[in-house]
Amino acid sequence: MTTELPIVTRTPDAVDLFLFSASSWLIHRIHYDLPFTTENDGHPGLLIHGPLQGTYMVQAAQRFLGRAAKLRSITYRHLAPAYMGDSLECGGTVSDPVEGSVEAELWIRKADGTVTTTGTATFEVQP
Repeated sequence: MTTELPIVTRTPDAVDLFLFSASSWLIHRIHYDLPFTTENDGHPGLLIHGPLQGTYMVQAAQRFLGRAAKLRSITYRHLAPAYMGDSLECGGTVSDPVEGSVEAELWIRKADGTVTTTGTATFEVQP
């Protein structure tokens, strides 16, 4: 049996993108340098990092499961770009715990319904 996660909406701004770039050493300019991103790479705006979206998915599951839930593994795949200013809806489903483990099927979609990222994660939960 699975349970639907409540939707968590995140709208990262330029400061979020810069800080995530700096803290994770993801220094590609498409995440923090708007003129470079639009003029050199032809994107319409700053891109939201894939790993930041992965973090948002984990946070959405942990918000539901509680602070005691410990991430054990995650895999995710990006399907479409997301840009600064996009509101990202984070959701998915979680399984009932089996032997202290919960499986989560996670996704992120933009307000227009475009799914940008999907993933699966395993959490350790205390009974």
